[in-house]
Order: sequence, then C-alpha cells, then structure tokens
Amino acid sequence: MPLRLVAPEWSLLVPPLIVLGTIVLLLAIDAVSERAARKTALPLALVGQLLALVSLATVDWGQGATTFGVSYRADWFALVVSLIALVSGILSVLVSAGYTESGLEPGVGLAEYLALLLFSVFGTMVVGAAGDLIVLLLGLEMSAVAVYALTAFARRRLTSVEGALKYFLLGAFASAILIYGMAWVYGLTGSIVLSDIAHTLRTVVTPGQPLDPALLLALLLLAVGLGFKIAAVPFHMWTPDAYQGAPTPVSAYMSVVPKVAGFAAVARVLVQALQPLSDQWAGLLGILALITMVYGNVVAIAQRDLKRMLGYSAIGHTGYMLAGLAAFTNGLAGDRSVGSVLFYLFAYAFMNIGAFGVIAWLQERGLGTTLDDVAGLAGRAPLAALTMAIFMLSLMGMPPLLGFYAKYYVILALIEAGQLWLAVAIVVMSAVSAFFYLRVVTQMYFQEPGGTWRPVRTPLLGLGLTLMAVATLALGLVSGPILELAQHWPAALT
Repeated sequence: MPLRLVAPEWSLLVPPLIVLGTIVLLLAIDAVSERAARKTALPLALVGQLLALVSLATVDWGQGATTFGVSYRADWFALVVSLIALVSGILSVLVSAGYTESGLEPGVGLAEYLALLLFSVFGTMVVGAAGDLIVLLLGLEMSAVAVYALTAFARRRLTSVEGALKYFLLGAFASAILIYGMAWVYGLTGSIVLSDIAHTLRTVVTPGQPLDPALLLALLLLAVGLGFKIAAVPFHMWTPDAYQGAPTPVSAYMSVVPKVAGFAAVARVLVQALQPLSDQWAGLLGILALITMVYGNVVAIAQRDLKRMLGYSAIGHTGYMLAGLAAFTNGLAGDRSVGSVLFYLFAYAFMNIGAFGVIAWLQERGLGTTLDDVAGLAGRAPLAALTMAIFMLSLMGMPPLLGFYAKYYVILALIEAGQLWLAVAIVVMSAVSAFFYLRVVTQMYFQEPGGTWRPVRTPLLGLGLTLMAVATLALGLVSGPILELAQHWPAALT
C-alpha cells in the first residue's frame, strides 16, 4: 500500500505559530536595524504574545484533535498549559522592561533577549501539546536551552556565568538520563506515542503484582530526569545559584515557565503514558513532595539574599505541586490532582514573578537584593512595599489571596484521595514559610531605610507589578472559571 501523506491541521497550531512568527520578526528587525529593534522589540513581544493568547479561543480544544499524526494534541490540558505559559511570558516581558532599557547590564541585546524568552514560551507550549515522547523532549529542551542562555545574559558578572554553567551541566546530565528512560519505555512498549504506551502497559501490568524490574528502572530514570526540570529535591542543586546569578527578570521568568514545562511533561509522561503504573509513581511523588517542601522551606529561613530566598522558596512550592500530583486516583470522578496543580501554576505565575519584579524595581533605583535593601521601603515607596507585601503573604498562603486558594485546592485533592499526611505537611510547611516571608514584610514596615535611592521612571515595570498585585488580590475570589477549565484535564490525559 502506498504511503499517504496527510497535510497538517495548521489551525490547531495557530497560537504557537504566532509566538514563533514573533521570534522571527524580532530577529529580522534586529538584523536590519539595531536602533529600530530597541524601539520596537518590547511592544512587539507583548503584542505577539497577546495575539497568541487571544488566538487560543480560535481552537476547538474540547475535541482533542491531533495533527502531525498524533504528535501534537490540541486538548484541554494543552490549552491550560499554553494559557499559563503566555500569561507568564507577558508578565516577564513587563518585568524585563526596566532591565533592558536602563543599561544596567552593558551589551544586552534586547531583541536576542526577548527572542530567547519567547522561544522558551514556545517550547513550553509544545510540551503541553505533546502527543509522543520525541515532541515532548524537543519542547522541554527548546524551553531549557533558551533559559540556559538567558541565565548567562549578564555575561560580565561571574555569578551569572557560574549559575548558567551549573544549570547547563546538570541540565545536560538530566536530559541524558531522561532520554535513557524514554528509550527503556520505547523498548518495553514498542511505541513512543503516549496513549499507545498506556494501552500497552494496561495489558502487561497486573494491579497488586510486583512490577517488572525493567519497568521500574524506566520509571526511576524518568523520575530523575523530570525531577531536575521541576527542581525537586535531591535534583535541585542548580536552583539557588542560577536564581541568584541570573539577571532578576530572568530569575522571575525562570522561576515559573520552566516549572510549567516540567510539570506539563510530568503530567504527560506519568499521568497519561504511565497511568497503569500510578500505584508506584504516586507513592514516589508523595515522598519526593514531602522531602522537597521540607528542604526548600527550612533552608530558605537562613537566606538573607532575597533572590536566593525565593530560589529555595520555589523548591518548597515544587513540593506543594508534587503533592497535588501524588493525589492522582486514575482520573476517577472527583479527581482534582492535575487540575489543582494547573491552578497552582497559574497562581504561582502572578505572585512569584511579581515578587521578583519588585526586586528588579529596587535594582533599577540603585539598591541591592538583600533584606537590608528593603528596610524601610514602606516609608520611601508605600505602593512598592504594599505590592511586595501582597506577594509575600500570597506565597505564604494567607487568605483571601490567590496563593491561599492554590494551596487549598491541592490540600482538598489530597484529602479526597486519602493522603491526609501530605495535606498536614503542606499546612505545617506553610506555617514554617511564614518566618521568611513575614521577615521581608517586617523589614519593609518596621526598619529604618538604608542605602542610596535613585529615582527613575519605569512605567512598564510599574504596570506589570500593578497588574500582578491586583490579580493576586482578586483572582482568588473569582477563581471558578480558571479552576473549571483546569478540571477538564481527565478528558485529555486519561
């Protein structure tokens, strides 16, 4: 029978293609005129992502249509991942505005910086829509390689280059382990298609029986590779140095979008492809979640550099999200596991990018990134201090802020899945995190200011911080539509 080539369904690819077209346009303008690129790059990056965000409404995600065979899936899960990635990308561009305009880092190429940022967004969208292991791996690496380069963008600072080198080397090892795990899965199932892998495993895995050692090895290899992508303990070693060394807007972006890509990959691989092994990997994720949240929150207490503190805080939040996945109950009615994690990622984008955004705002005015640099901020800039306080309290989980609802839905998923011990651990670790989050608030409101102050205007950065603060205050109270969208995941993954 002759081979039939089927034309791709391009209508399913409109959102990522808009992002890709924006990248090409940015680089083309920069190649023609660097001056023109510096004037148009920021607006173009914002408009391109906004258009991609609007174009999400043009795709019928509910049908679960596929293209390029079954390599690309336009389903509910892909929609939510794309939504989070694009919102995070827009917020990151706003946070980057002051950094790229102020000349704090000589030699910064604005078009290249934004092109790399958008390329990482594009890779994350590909991961969310991946229908097979190869596309998933390509999306992960597209997202990661761009962030490696962004981490070293302040190339005149040794800490930036050092953080990028650690991130790159550990990332290369993790990618090799991940590929090895994927190769084992292919060898055992004869397929790289996620749905086909699940179907094959259902025929060979007997509930209650010991797992085949080869399958167990494949599962462990995948867990190690994916654990690095989400900075789970003990695969977190790169995180504090990379967050501290990278330019602050890059740290803001790095703290969210690569994590979105990582958790999207975890959901596609474990929940969709390896669902018949859920009894094994759910327990493993529960143990990793506990270790990760305890380590991240306890070590964050000792940090006085805000970027490093938020790096360890990000590790703690990874633990909370892993706990949500550990609540997986095979997609049965009322299973909130993946939906709670998607909502957590959505909420985390606003509050964590916002927290790094305030640090970037301080750096624009000549201050540093330590606790001493935020001392007395309420007296100097009341609105900036209020904004930072909102983000800190939300990350802590204070009601009625967005972060409270994010943790609430994860805890609810755990309780309904019978994982009460993990729900209690989240509550206890949230109480522990109050120490270092409230310490920042105390410094801003109850200490005398120190250091010099350089008044500058950063309107786009200010707009971004305002939007994130308002969203952190308001979205928790009207979280129903986003949560309902996230809860459609069983139609895509089970």
